[in-house]
Amino acid sequence: MLRSLITERARGVHLLWAVLAYLPPAAAMFGPMVVPWPGLLGRVSEACGGLAPFDVRGRWTAAEAREMLHACGATGREAYLHQQLLDLVYPLAVGAVLLLATALLLRRYGGRAWPLLLPVVAMTVLDYAENAGIWFMLLNWPDLNAAVADATGLVTGMKRMTGFAAFTLPIVLAVIALPGYVRRLRARRSGVTPPPAAAPTGNAR
Repeated sequence: MLRSLITERARGVHLLWAVLAYLPPAAAMFGPMVVPWPGLLGRVSEACGGLAPFDVRGRWTAAEAREMLHACGATGREAYLHQQLLDLVYPLAVGAVLLLATALLLRRYGGRAWPLLLPVVAMTVLDYAENAGIWFMLLNWPDLNAAVADATGLVTGMKRMTGFAAFTLPIVLAVIALPGYVRRLRARRSGVTPPPAAAPTGNAR
């Protein structure tokens, strides 16, 4: 499936629709740039004594989870539940954008490049695993299972690492592809037909 996404299935129009679907949950999660509204993550932090939500931290521990949920109080935990409802959609939305963008940028390298899509898939799966742990802690408070909290904190750290790779890779690929795009654009403007790009060696599928 990932191989065929690179070689044929991903289209620019799919990426456009994915971006349009991503913008509303992103604005609700982080706050739109045009109005002074903090977004749901900002509201959680405000309601929890200025502490950062688990979702945007690095690895955290059961002790830090207890401190956070105690500082939140009933109002903060309710705000966190609202944020978690949106987080049922957000990981899929951002994952779709990154997966399609990376697949399109990898097309020039052929289907053998499909392992480079794995960081996006791993990030998305880990994000939902993290959410499951946070839901468990919120719904069972004041009882806190230290093993679940520590495991969820570890998942958050792994999500951050795979997320760094997932966000960085399309940027690097775009920078690599930019000179060739500029050359083709200049050639079209000057009426000169640019030489065809070299096909990847080996079986692309």
